[in-house]
Amino acid sequence: MVQKMFNKVDSVIMINYHNYWKNPFVNKYLENNISDKFEGMLILKEKEIIWLSHPFNYQQIKKDFAKISKINGKKLTIINANSKKIIDENLIKFTGKKIGFHFRYTTVSQLKNLKKLLKGKKFIDVSIDLEKEREIKTENEIKNISIAVKKTQKIIDEIKDKKLCEKQSEKEIEEYVKKRFNQEKMETAFCIIALGKNTTNIHHVNCENKISSGPVLIDIGGKYKGYCSDLSESFWIGKKDEKYTAWKKRHYLIHQKIKEIETKLKNGTSVKELWNLVKDLEMNHCVGHGIGIEEHDAPSGIGPKSDFLLKENMVLAIEIGLYKDFGIRIENDYLITKKGFKKLN
Repeated sequence: MVQKMFNKVDSVIMINYHNYWKNPFVNKYLENNISDKFEGMLILKEKEIIWLSHPFNYQQIKKDFAKISKINGKKLTIINANSKKIIDENLIKFTGKKIGFHFRYTTVSQLKNLKKLLKGKKFIDVSIDLEKEREIKTENEIKNISIAVKKTQKIIDEIKDKKLCEKQSEKEIEEYVKKRFNQEKMETAFCIIALGKNTTNIHHVNCENKISSGPVLIDIGGKYKGYCSDLSESFWIGKKDEKYTAWKKRHYLIHQKIKEIETKLKNGTSVKELWNLVKDLEMNHCVGHGIGIEEHDAPSGIGPKSDFLLKENMVLAIEIGLYKDFGIRIENDYLITKKGFKKLN
């Protein structure tokens, strides 16, 4: 996909200034959670990566990348862009005649200013090419996602083991999650804590609700070095009554569906096969999606209209949920391998 993109363009410009719009794509190409830490402009070429650093960040980024001269085979050049003249000179020097950009992460004013400076050069939207490249993870990306997933699973296990849900409100458990992510040197990407009747809300907003017994649904994700996890677990606390019996049957059904899906998780499987396994359920969301630099990464959601093949080194969150009367959602993260899959949590 990268080669095809560079048949169309000489370079791709990615702008990352916090007062505009953080661009997670710079994480993919600089592999250091850079979009949240450093401001600047990335010029991606077929064999070279140029980072025009904001002067306030230059010393720190030079320190962080002191021993790195290449990333995924591309030469890395870091420039102190401490004046408009230096920025303009390097944009003219490195970009070539045909320049790619990502529509979603380029503002109208940014594109207008670039076209004014680089007058006569052709600008091409390569959003589709860049998004397709996100589907297949590099070795370093897989490593960071795997660490994020394991740390997230650890926090979920702590919540269950300490039975925090019997004593604290959703908001209080959310604070515990955020605190633990911080201790694990991660950022909180999102945190859904649903207790009791709130489990029926697919994207519940945490409140002061408490329960002494009943269903619990936890859906949390963290970021490690710019890469996300996305895990959901459902369990029951307290008194086991008739409602628990109904919950347990549905919980078992979901686990069986997950086992069926796991038999299909391998290189070359059509995602239509995954959806066909769950289409008999009354489920109001996709059966899965990619995870990576965003919690909903490429490949996109696996739903009734999805039509693509699983490929080696895709990383997927597979989630099955039922929400009538009470909600149950189970979500695991998987790496697609040459012969099958590796469960990351």
